[in-house]
This record gives sequence, C-alpha cells and structure tokens, in this order.
Amino acid sequence: MIERLSLTNLGPAPEMTFAFGERVNLLTGDNGLGKTFVLDLAWWALTRNWADGRIIRPSPRLRGAGIEYVVRGKAAATAPVALTYSDEARNWSPFPQGAPPAPGLVIYARIDGGFSVKDPERNRWRDRDEEGRIITRPEAFHFSKRQVWEGLRDDEDRVVCRGLVEDWETWRLKSNGAFAMITQVLADLSPGGKEHPLRPGIPVRLPDDFGDVDIPTIIMPHGEEVPIYHASAAVRRILSLAYLIVWAWTEHRIAAEIRGHEPARRIVLLWDEVESHLHPQWQRTILPSVVDVLERLLRESDGTQLQVIATTHAPLLLASMETRWIPARDRLFNLELTEDGKQVEVEEVPWARFGDASGWLTSPAFDMESGYSREAERAMSAADHLIAEYADELPDNLQDPESIHQELLRTLDAGDPFWPLWLPFFRSKGGKP
Repeated sequence: MIERLSLTNLGPAPEMTFAFGERVNLLTGDNGLGKTFVLDLAWWALTRNWADGRIIRPSPRLRGAGIEYVVRGKAAATAPVALTYSDEARNWSPFPQGAPPAPGLVIYARIDGGFSVKDPERNRWRDRDEEGRIITRPEAFHFSKRQVWEGLRDDEDRVVCRGLVEDWETWRLKSNGAFAMITQVLADLSPGGKEHPLRPGIPVRLPDDFGDVDIPTIIMPHGEEVPIYHASAAVRRILSLAYLIVWAWTEHRIAAEIRGHEPARRIVLLWDEVESHLHPQWQRTILPSVVDVLERLLRESDGTQLQVIATTHAPLLLASMETRWIPARDRLFNLELTEDGKQVEVEEVPWARFGDASGWLTSPAFDMESGYSREAERAMSAADHLIAEYADELPDNLQDPESIHQELLRTLDAGDPFWPLWLPFFRSKGGKP
C-alpha cells in the first residue's frame, strides 16, 4: 500500500501532501484540480512505471519539482523515496535502486476506460522458455479500452491476455472456477443485488463485423438478453471492471502456483471517477460492492489487506459509504482552489454523516450552496437577504418583494419547503400570492 505522497512544484499546487488511509481513500474536487494526476503518481510510486506510458513532467515555468513517497511492502514501510526532476535528462532522479517493495496486486481503473495491472508474479522477473532463452517480463500490463475486451499481446507478440470476449467462453467451457467467480462478481456489482443480478447469457454469433466468434451475452435485471457489445456504457464499464478483477486475480494465482509462491495477500485498487456512466441507483451501491468483492478474494489467507484510492464527483457515492466508513482506516480528501482562485490546496475532510446525497452536496467535500438550480438559489438568497434587511446584498434585478416573488414563482415548485418561509413575509409587505 502507499502510505504517503508529497509533491512540490508539480501539478496545480506548490505543495500537495496525502497521508493515505490503509483501506478506503476518496478524493473529491472540481474538474481540473488534479485528481487523476494524483492517481497517476500513486500508480508510479507503487509500480515504478507510468500508467500507459504517460510520464508526468513539471511545468517549464517551475523549478525544484519533487516527488516524495512511502510505500509499504510485505513486511514494513520503506524509507521515504525522494525524487527531483532533471531538465537535462527529462526524467526523475535518482531512480530508486534495487527491487521495489511488493505492495501486492495493483490495479488501476483509468478514466479512459483502460486498465493498468502490476502483478508481483508476472511483472519484473525473468524466466526461461522451453529452449532456455531468458524471458524478461514487462514491468506492468497496460490495457486500452478495446484490449480489455479483445486481448493484449506483449512487444514480442506473445499473448498476455485473451480478453473478455474469448476468456468468457473459455472459462465457461472449462468450468475452472473463473466463470463462477465472474458470475458472482457481476451479481455483487449489480444495483439490484442478488435479487436482480446481471447474469451471463448464452453466447451468440453477430453479423460479419465481429467475425466468426461467439459473443457473450448478458441477461439484464429486467430479463432481456443482450450481446455485450450492444450493452449500455454503464454495463460495459461494469463488465470491464468485473473481468479485469477476475482475470488479474486468476492469472496471479496461477503464476504464483507455478513458481511455488503464496498468492499476494494485498490488493491496491486505483479507480478514477467511480461513478462514470453509472445511474444513481448504481452509484449508491458500486463502491461498497467492489470493496466487498476484493475483500472476499483476499479472505482466503490471514494478514490480508485491501487499499482503495478513488476519485469521485458523486455525492450519492459518499452517502453510500456512511455505514461502511472506518475513520481509523479511511480518509476523505478534497481538492479546492484557494480564496484568490490561483492555487489548489488539499484538505483532509473529517468524516461525518451528512445523510442523503443533498446533505453531501453541501458538505465540505463538495462545497455547494444547495442542490437547486443557480437561478432558484439566487432568488432564495435574495429573499433571505430581504427578510434579514440586508439591502446591500440584494442583486440589481431583485430589489423588492414583488420582483423576488415573481422569480421564486418561476424557479421553485409549488410544494417547495421554502414557500412557508417566504409567503408570510411577502403578505406582510402587502404582497398577494
């Protein structure tokens, strides 16, 4: 797991420090403030390679850029690793020497729909093929969105992963446990739970665009059987996540058995924009469900550990964790602009229960004034100021009871709870509702 990540003159702020919790870590903040950037750097600290080859460099205007991090391996945390950026080498130095700590199986669900996987058994080690030639494994596996489904090959054209479409049918025919596992994972991740799960259907042949290949189908909660290529964006995202989790864990266990090792007891999941494409009913269940799935995979041995670092814009997702949050092990961070709007700062938000999504929307994690439209919020604010006799706070076009009343009529529903607060005052000023 990664314990700490500190950045200097890199990204949107002069300094940023994250003291991550050992279990669940959530990052909120407006677009463009650096959430994905933090995940990319956390991936690098855990794996010593850049996600999908996207090296992060400082702005040419800044000098003295630095990265410092602490990663915990099998036994204990390493000493802090400190790197500075070399303009001459156009890279970070000094590159850490020796084998990196083993944080376990690391999975990065990227915002572009692709995935990166670092397997301690399948990456950064050497083996010999049947003819005695040394094979050097890649430092990590990086999947594009398409490769998750259609397969990945290495630089020497060897198969790394056959992809969801082929593995789905292979696992089903072999009955080797992987198909039962993905069936269970899909049920766990379904918004309707086990009563209304996503279920594997019978593979079908589609028109020529897909070749002579049996295409998996998914049975939706309402009973329709849909070829996976024709499923919604949300379902395809869930299928990709379920498949990569099962594939990574299955292949890791096989590789460990071949080498006579115990499987890893730790999984780190980096997950960018958890709620992407997901309907609110899915946002309300997806993160607790994934935590349950990964903890179940690890439960087979003692001393197991799961760490999740995820970004989100969804208040409903925060609400979904209220009954699952462990303050001693979990952390909530918010990235926001300073008052002058020129820099980004990191705030560790103390955990509290705000109830439903509306409560979380106005919490320190999102800093919204309300869940209303901007026009309705402005009209109610003007009404509040008028009642409190703060005339200097009134907008130019909302200076009197009648103009404010007309704007409230335009922007609020007739049953809105603001009306009992406003109407008595409006009547007292001679207004006629």
